Amino acid sequence: MNDKHRAVISSYSDISKLSSDIKIIHFRKFISKKILKIVLNKCPDLKEISFSNYASKRLNKECKKLLSVNEIIIKISFSKGRPNALELKRNINIDYKLIGEI
Repeated sequence: MNDKHRAVISSYSDISKLSSDIKIIHFRKFISKKILKIVLNKCPDLKEISFSNYASKRLNKECKKLLSVNEIIIKISFSKGRPNALELKRNINIDYKLIGEI
């Protein structure tokens, strides 16, 4: 998958820049139900999202249910520190854990 199908969201301004062909999104900060609904509306082909381990702990039940209903794969990053641009681009040195049934 090329870079035009991936995005990183760290603020509301990043959401406004999303294109409809995004398939993978990494959330740098926590996510709310409001943000998630906006993202799902803007990106109908979204297949997977990823979070840091810390951000995943703040993911509430409503968001988990919304992701489950939309069959979005959730990945949790357990790497130490913030991944650099190359790691995000190529998924290098990022230890992810897939979340199964929520």
